[in-house]
Amino acid sequence: MKSVKILVCALTLGAALVGAATTAQAADAAAGKAFYSQEYGGNKYATSSGKAQVGCVTCHGATLSREGAHVKTGKAIGPMAASVGYVDKNGIKRYTDQKKMDKWFKRNCNGVLARECTQAEKDNFLAYMKSQ
Repeated sequence: MKSVKILVCALTLGAALVGAATTAQAADAAAGKAFYSQEYGGNKYATSSGKAQVGCVTCHGATLSREGAHVKTGKAIGPMAASVGYVDKNGIKRYTDQKKMDKWFKRNCNGVLARECTQAEKDNFLAYMKSQ
């Protein structure tokens, strides 16, 4: 009975790892670039800034290796390209803290899309950022 439990646990873990690898492989940097570049009207950020349309590119900029600026406040935003190795004021390197990424995806997706991003949108976005 004990060996059956071990086998079930091993198969479950193996299936989870295969699923994670498949998700990572399915991420599409080109789709991430299109998602990043798209601007939308009528959202929270467009309305509050007085702009017709905004998207990721509006604040973060078209050149990912350079600093961006918040559309309404003008506050500086560190470079998005993973190759830059941007580290925030707390010493956290961009794309290394899952809790922080979840926070920013939730906030910015709700502000731009008026909904949370799908997992595919997040995966594609990250694939694009990590390719830069």
